[in-house]
Amino acid sequence: MDPILVVNDDSKLLAEMTAVLNEGNYFHLAASSGEQALTMASGYDFPLVVLDLDLTDMSGDELYEKLLQSESHYSLPVVALVDSFDAKEVEVVNRLLPKGQVTLLSKPLKKEWLEDLFSRYGQKKRSSP
Repeated sequence: MDPILVVNDDSKLLAEMTAVLNEGNYFHLAASSGEQALTMASGYDFPLVVLDLDLTDMSGDELYEKLLQSESHYSLPVVALVDSFDAKEVEVVNRLLPKGQVTLLSKPLKKEWLEDLFSRYGQKKRSSP
């Protein structure tokens, strides 16, 4: 089963996203840094990555590129979370766009947006009998 990967260095926002994933019983991995995401990513073929554009240890496009290289993805849909859409975020988005399928979501996130997104890309965990 392939998990959705969520990466955000804002612990409150990461907790909100994982709560929606848990409520929906979706298989997922959550990381609070780019390096942690790369460590956790080994061996998975993610159907979707939800990432912060400005992580403390690397930019969102740098992480995305490393995920593509490390797991030999041909296509990896990404949802980029934007705050104010300042010049720095615009630069990262402009570097992300040519690399693949990019969707932008503005903060604060709405639960309905996440539920819709996860239902389209996520795989539910198997229920135990």
